[in-house]
Amino acid sequence: MTSSNNLELQRVTGQDSPAAPVAGIDLSVESGQTLVLLGSARAGKSSLQRLIAGFGVLEGGHIVFNGHDLRELAPHKRPFTLLTEQDALFPHLTIAKNVAYGLKSRKLARPERDHRVATCLEVVGLQGLEKAYPHALSPAERQLAALARALAVQPLVLLLDEALSQLDPIHSGRILANLRALQRQVGMTIILATTDSSLAMGLADKLAILHEGRLIDLDRPDALYRAPRSALTARLTGPVNLVPGDALRSYPGQPSTKAFAEVREAGAQWALALRPDQLEIHLIQPPDQVEHLEGHVERLAYSPAGLAAQIRIVGLHESLIARVDSGRLDADDLSEGRRVWCTWDDEAAHAVPL
Repeated sequence: MTSSNNLELQRVTGQDSPAAPVAGIDLSVESGQTLVLLGSARAGKSSLQRLIAGFGVLEGGHIVFNGHDLRELAPHKRPFTLLTEQDALFPHLTIAKNVAYGLKSRKLARPERDHRVATCLEVVGLQGLEKAYPHALSPAERQLAALARALAVQPLVLLLDEALSQLDPIHSGRILANLRALQRQVGMTIILATTDSSLAMGLADKLAILHEGRLIDLDRPDALYRAPRSALTARLTGPVNLVPGDALRSYPGQPSTKAFAEVREAGAQWALALRPDQLEIHLIQPPDQVEHLEGHVERLAYSPAGLAAQIRIVGLHESLIARVDSGRLDADDLSEGRRVWCTWDDEAAHAVPL
């Protein structure tokens, strides 16, 4: 990478916590991008964030920013801000003074400092609460106030370690849109660690899947959603049906697509991955040359995404979840026990290791 303010991790190995070390991490983040580290607890997300920030023990590899190796650079000298789930606000200061706290050493003129505080509070939706104290805010509002304080100093890289975990779905969309707008305006890079797949998919330019301290997958969110390379990636990036290969061996139909055949041959260590929104439900049996699974409707479920059907596959102890196309079918068409067939396009099916 040759552009300024790019961040590159080269075979990074180390730990901030013995319970979640990282090993051999290779990845790069371009200036102004948002990288999301997605994984379960103890996947190594927090350790990697803290190693980037200069904490913990870097046992091997290099962290390079703007062409410079940061190994010997102390945390307070790095142009990064690390924000964790704990808001760490000063209880004796108002929200405005908390946000302004990091600007004291910047020697900004009072009008510029006040403008930056007001702008950051507006970004996080806390305008009008400038004179409130932390104890008067909800946990979500305190997290947002801490985010405003981090934004006020305009770090070149903002490291968010579960720092948005308290955001509710009603307000998160607007807050994240404001954050992205500010990011584009100042050219800030964001690295977010989370277990929330919805947040990750909505915010990331690049998505890194971590598991037991290792980088499993790295790509655009839409690419990982459309073509997951493992069952873990499939689960973390959205709703998915995973039908094990040994189960498919018991299915009476014959496979006609590559993924179906590969999984059936591989057996229990592999699965056929099918997204619910890529399945189509039919009330009449499709032609034999069209790949399908036959089943019976077990139940229907409603969600903000629409109506979905749980379908028990004939001859198996496995069920599929399929999104119902409201333009073709409704709940009256899919009564409990109704015989149905699920089809999918060839590119929608993927053989993934379990």
